[in-house]
Amino acid sequence: MVAWDVDIMGKLKCFEIYLDSNKSVYHPGERVTGQVIVELKGDMKMRSLRVFMRGVAKVHWTESRSTGSRLGSYTEHYNAEVEYFFKRQVLFGGEVSEGRETLTEGRHEFNFAFDLPMGGIATSFEGKHGSIRYWLKAEMDKPWAFNHKTKKAFTVISPIDINKPEYQIQVENNIEKTLCCWLCTSGPISITARTDRKGYCPGESIAISAEFDNWSSRTVTPYASLHQTQAFFANGKSRVRRTKFTVLTGLPVSPGSGGMWESQLLKIPAVSPSIMNCCVMKVDYFVKVALHIPGSYNLTLQLPVVIGTVPYRRARPYHYSSEPRYCRPLQPQTCSLNLLPLPPPYRETVTPPPPFEEPPTYAESVGGAVDIRDEDDDLTCNMGDLTYTPMYTYVYDYRPPPAYSEIDPNPSTQSTTVRFLEDGHS
Repeated sequence: MVAWDVDIMGKLKCFEIYLDSNKSVYHPGERVTGQVIVELKGDMKMRSLRVFMRGVAKVHWTESRSTGSRLGSYTEHYNAEVEYFFKRQVLFGGEVSEGRETLTEGRHEFNFAFDLPMGGIATSFEGKHGSIRYWLKAEMDKPWAFNHKTKKAFTVISPIDINKPEYQIQVENNIEKTLCCWLCTSGPISITARTDRKGYCPGESIAISAEFDNWSSRTVTPYASLHQTQAFFANGKSRVRRTKFTVLTGLPVSPGSGGMWESQLLKIPAVSPSIMNCCVMKVDYFVKVALHIPGSYNLTLQLPVVIGTVPYRRARPYHYSSEPRYCRPLQPQTCSLNLLPLPPPYRETVTPPPPFEEPPTYAESVGGAVDIRDEDDDLTCNMGDLTYTPMYTYVYDYRPPPAYSEIDPNPSTQSTTVRFLEDGHS
């Protein structure tokens, strides 16, 4: 609790919003409950004490434009806003502006309860040119004086269950280039890479398998990185910002040789989930796998991934190798790419995975805290904490996929499954 005792607040000693159980993360359809705490050093007259809950997606950026004359340039503003909801409750007093009520000296607790919409709201997000933000604001409507306000933001997470089949498929891509120097042309340099699945949660690791073939005369170095793309839309235009997170670097690949990654793990920090259901902004992710080539442009490919909110329930008993990486000589007579052994296809187990015993854990966004003041907030008349850090689903005890094995550790289970598929009931 933050206690204020300054002249401008007069008799008001404390004005705070508390959420029940110190909860800070909610999902669509949940009830937001708590108390507005008022502590006075003397009796105070007011028209009413109200509390509001609001959710809004807002975008803003500026661009400089030349006038083509001696007047120089001007700044053009781009704005867009979507209000998801705006709800209010009167906690003390009435709606009639002429009314006068007296709140007595001491500490008072006023309960409130709001229901979030079941759908149509996006995950909380704080970006370079916009935000998706949800907050509570309490306001004392005082006669012939400035109103006192206090504010508290909270996180809403719109569910993306990465256990759905569309997020369990592998993402694969390949690319090739040839280096040229004057009249000489080198052999091709190529990458073939894939992820173990398409959907992940923060705290999990992306298992990257790749082959790097180097027929050039230069030593190349493989690396991979996780990237976020923020796209903002307003007034028929768009603004894009990209951020790079985790980076993984491999061993150099000598001329005439090849390198291989088998399930190299790229850690996902506490980033925002993918945002695909907001009309004024979008958040996407991709893994970049690349070869650094001295004296030339790097060879790169992208593998799109989805960052979700419901952690992965491990349904497959085995696949993937624990061997870190190795280099292999290339055979001069062939340039074909031999892909890594494919893991078994994803299938639902005979009995569905058990439900979560505990609710997901959360971590503070890697973006850190933001100031939640807006045009309606006056710092001199506002109390409470005006900073806020989004909280996102985070897997603290993530275990990487076990080693791939051709030997089935549960042969009886596998034979049963094979017969089941052969009968045409897959």
